[in-house]
Amino acid sequence: MPISCIEVMEWTNWYNVRFNERHLLPSCSGIYAIADANRYVWYVGQAANLKNRWAGRTHHRYPQLIRSNRKLCHKIYWKQVPVNCLDEQERYYVNLFQPELNGCKVKKYLPKQPQVEREIKRLLKVLNKPTSLFPIIRSIVAGKYKDNEGRHCIIILININDHEILENSMRKRYANEIKKAWTYNKDYCGKNEQVYSPAWIATYNWNSYKFEFLIVDWKLFNYLENHPEANLHYTGVAELLGIQVKALTDLNIFDKFSLEEVSSYLDSLGKRPLRFVAYINYRKNLLKCLVERPERSL
Repeated sequence: MPISCIEVMEWTNWYNVRFNERHLLPSCSGIYAIADANRYVWYVGQAANLKNRWAGRTHHRYPQLIRSNRKLCHKIYWKQVPVNCLDEQERYYVNLFQPELNGCKVKKYLPKQPQVEREIKRLLKVLNKPTSLFPIIRSIVAGKYKDNEGRHCIIILININDHEILENSMRKRYANEIKKAWTYNKDYCGKNEQVYSPAWIATYNWNSYKFEFLIVDWKLFNYLENHPEANLHYTGVAELLGIQVKALTDLNIFDKFSLEEVSSYLDSLGKRPLRFVAYINYRKNLLKCLVERPERSL
């Protein structure tokens, strides 16, 4: 699945140098990727000699990249690749990262920074990229509903490890429009406001869409990871904004777990904080799955 952001350069055969230290590149053939401090990939290329390709100011993308380097802190990521494999590997990584500059005309300045639409697509791609902990399902769309204002609301379930990805998006220094797209909405989930503290939902707003991100117990992801038949029964693949995502096909999966709706402790106001499960149960009757449940039985 294509991703436009390197979350962690965890490949053992990739290295990197800062853009203003290009002279440290080796004299070998390889593939390179230009990424900024937020690990957004701007360009992917190949070179029979990496050092010569980036020597001085000869690279055709140099004028664009040097102007933004102070602000974006570019790095050149590279991996050694035999000359006869360069074309194949370059196509692979261009398709994987879908970088902004590949295939477009060389201009004096970089294009505008990622806007609101592109950022939510990036998040969907990243959250659907498998990890060592969750090789099958890293996040999953619970379903969609329409709110009182007629907006399309999408509930996306994530594990706690990935909450940092959302926080990083909220703190993007060079994209105020993305910061403004983020809100934290409180919801009492139909319960008594005098007794309970609300659930706070991280929400990304774009046009007529609201993307609501909920952190759920690892039990759900572990269950789907470790029970292939349950995975086939309860999940499917849907397309959301042109991105393929994992989606639930049967919300009854939550009945299999004794997940608490309310925290066991009281907050500073003497109220019981609501967990995200309470919000899911509150919305469950309104939710429509993005994909139909397959005709299978456990």
